[in-house]
Amino acid sequence: MVLVAIAAWCLTGLIVLLGISAGATIWFYMEPVVDTVPDPGSYFVAAGAGFLALALSLFVSAAVTVHAAQSKATCKPKSI
Repeated sequence: MVLVAIAAWCLTGLIVLLGISAGATIWFYMEPVVDTVPDPGSYFVAAGAGFLALALSLFVSAAVTVHAAQSKATCKPKSI
């Protein structure tokens, strides 16, 4: 369960890194034409979906971590 929690936080970190990279790429290509063309609506949809995915990932990561901590705290050694 601890490995699942670690994997969940790694996935959350990857979503953050990929989101920053995508935002920087969009800015690089859009910055020269700022105020000359209207912003496409798809950028706002993509940004909203990215923030929603990040929020969901944070929630799942926190829930898995709490579950792992509770299961480890209640784990009793087996007697033979």
